[in-house]
Amino acid sequence: MEALKVEGLTKQFGGLVALNKVTLQVEKGELVGLIGPNGSGKTTFFNCVSGFYTPDEGHVYLRGKKITGHPMEKICESGLYRSFQIPRAFRELSVLQNVLLSQPHRTENLIDILFRRTSDVLVNRGKEYIDFVGLTHLIEEPAGNLSGGQQKLLELASALMKDPDIILLDEPMGGVNPTLINKITDLILELNRSGRTFLVIEHNMEVIMGIAQRLYVLDHGVLIAEGGPEEIRNNDEVLEAYFGK
Repeated sequence: MEALKVEGLTKQFGGLVALNKVTLQVEKGELVGLIGPNGSGKTTFFNCVSGFYTPDEGHVYLRGKKITGHPMEKICESGLYRSFQIPRAFRELSVLQNVLLSQPHRTENLIDILFRRTSDVLVNRGKEYIDFVGLTHLIEEPAGNLSGGQQKLLELASALMKDPDIILLDEPMGGVNPTLINKITDLILELNRSGRTFLVIEHNMEVIMGIAQRLYVLDHGVLIAEGGPEEIRNNDEVLEAYFGK
C-alpha cells in the first residue's frame, strides 16, 4: 500500500523551475532516501508535499487521498509529519512541553500545557517518546539549551507523538556530532523495523546508503535516478550530477 504518492510535481519561482514533473512513491513500511547535489530541489519537494508551498502542477496523495494544496496543518493532521533542516522547537518551553504540543488533534491548549494541566495519559505518552530518544535527563530543560543533535532527537520524539503515517526528515544528520549521528541512525532503523515509514533527505552518503532500501535522486529539479543503494552508487548520471564525471 502506498503511504505517499507524488505525480508530476512542478514548482517555479519566477523563471526558475525548482521542480520539474517529479513523480515518486513510498510504500507503507519503507525507508526511502531522497538525495541530490545542493540546489537540486529536495527541500522544495518537501515544502510542496507538506503544504509549506503550493505546487504549480502535479498531485500529492497520502494513503490514496489527494492532499495537494491543503494547508500544512491539515496535512500534518492527516498523517504526514515533516522536519526542517533547522529544528523549529519552542525554545523557551521545556522538552516535555514541546513534545506535548505535538499531540494529534490537540485537546489541551498551550495554556493547559504551560501550567501543567495536561492529562496523565498524555504526559506519560510524551515521557515514553522522550525516553525512547534518550532525552529523559533533559526533560525539563528549555529546548533552546539543547545542542543541534539533541534538538533533532526532540524533533523525532515530537514526530512520534503525532503518530504519523509517514515521517519526512530533512537532513536529520546535519550539524550533528558522530556519536549522535549513530544514535539517530539507530533510532530511525528501529522505528522502521517496527513499521514506521520514512522519506529522508540526507547529504551524509554513508548514512543514507546504509539505511535506505531505495533512493531517488534529484538534479536541477529533475528526477534522474531511482533504485537500490548499490545501483545508485554506480549510476553514471548520478556520478555526473555529483562529481561532474
